[in-house]
Amino acid sequence: MVVAACLLVAGMAGAGHASAADPDPQSPYVTPQVDVDVTYTIYPPHDTSEVMSQRMRWSASRMMQRVDPANASTYMITDYHAGTLTVVNPGQKIKTVIPAPGAANVQMGQRAQGTWLRTGVSRVAGIPCALWQTQDTDQRSSEICYTDDGVMMEVIRDGKVMVEASSVARTPQDESVFTVPPGLKELHAAHP
Repeated sequence: MVVAACLLVAGMAGAGHASAADPDPQSPYVTPQVDVDVTYTIYPPHDTSEVMSQRMRWSASRMMQRVDPANASTYMITDYHAGTLTVVNPGQKIKTVIPAPGAANVQMGQRAQGTWLRTGVSRVAGIPCALWQTQDTDQRSSEICYTDDGVMMEVIRDGKVMVEASSVARTPQDESVFTVPPGLKELHAAHP
């Protein structure tokens, strides 16, 4: 589930200094520059018909992300200002707080650092996006399709679509979406 929460930071290697007005950027925005609500289809790495779905909501002004896996009551709220990821299980009235993966790399208004090669353009869920080849967080070559304003639309690894946006709504996200419910018991994450 935490892997699924890392959609925002897939392929990120930090923040660069290219400006938004750069007509030929050398890397994409990998953080949405606007509030957005995206539903993703996640395909398993092995040949199987089982797929997962999850909803990702992002607040640009709050630098917060919420990920709700389908068919699960547990969800995750990441606060990039605070550097925390909170796993919320409202049914059991518990929460677990861990450091946010890639929090140091999430910057508004800055493009990703690292090696990125723009390989073309595509349309995913009817929305145009630029294809960028890079190494993902597992150091494997991946092609990621980002919109000009930093919304991840698709991840392809070894020629196979791994993650694909099925719907995108650029709408303001209410603060309540990112509020951890009060009164939850905090469980401490196990450390190996």
